[in-house]
Amino acid sequence: MTRSDESVLSAFCVDHVAQITGLSKARLARWDRLGFFPPEYIGDDNRHNPYARVYSFVDLVGLRTLKILSDVHRVPLRELRKAAEELKNRSDRPWSAIPLAVLKHKVVFDLDSNPRNVTDGQYALKHIPLQPIAQEVRERANKLRYRDGSKVGRTEKRKFVQHNTEVISGTRIPVSAIASFIQADYSNQAILNEYPSLELQDVEAVRQKTKSAA
Repeated sequence: MTRSDESVLSAFCVDHVAQITGLSKARLARWDRLGFFPPEYIGDDNRHNPYARVYSFVDLVGLRTLKILSDVHRVPLRELRKAAEELKNRSDRPWSAIPLAVLKHKVVFDLDSNPRNVTDGQYALKHIPLQPIAQEVRERANKLRYRDGSKVGRTEKRKFVQHNTEVISGTRIPVSAIASFIQADYSNQAILNEYPSLELQDVEAVRQKTKSAA
């Protein structure tokens, strides 16, 4: 992955991952629970809180790729496991240098020649270059940066959003998730590192709520 990839956002909560990758939160949780694709960062304070489980940009590109392999190319889970491991192994390379292909519902990696199935030597013709996928993820992630300025530093409840629990205005991030970090003595900057789409005013607003409720 390149530095420009890393600079999009450093970390993503499960709500953002679902928005960007198109995977449902239930599917993400199932893949996490199975050990198939856990997030890169897991908070030690509350491992069962989904908002303490944070995905990296590398994770997002891998998850988006796996969704395409599963839903478009009908690659079964056992083959997705192999692909997920290979994607992680190659994460230090530029995404444009990791072409992959599908042959008979199997994922094939071959960086130096026409991809072949390792079992029977047949050419894999359906190339899936990762550069466009990474670019798509980058563009979707960048959209998370933009919020209506009038919503910054406010909280709200919206029907059908997080089961009508209180969230940071203009986001789907529960106030309780930020409060849990505050109660764990995270600094404002540390919380913003976990939720890059938020502003300092958002964290301060939750701090005030937490003090008032104490």
